[in-house]
Amino acid sequence: MKNNIYSTLDLSKSLSHFQEKVTKLLELTNISEFDGILLKLREGEIRESALILAGECIALLINNLSKSQDFLDEWH
Repeated sequence: MKNNIYSTLDLSKSLSHFQEKVTKLLELTNISEFDGILLKLREGEIRESALILAGECIALLINNLSKSQDFLDEWH
């Protein structure tokens, strides 16, 4: 199954979304029910969010490089 993730090309929006998601995952409620399995699941969700953020940063970088190359081509 293919999961498409679309970038906003807005770094502040991407960082805000990442921060919100990870902050929720780091909340420790119901400590008595917290175990290794739950920790592993949350770790996986945090890792997935970090990879999405990294992908959005790469998309933003490529977009900016593409625009700067277009500008350089037009300037010459």
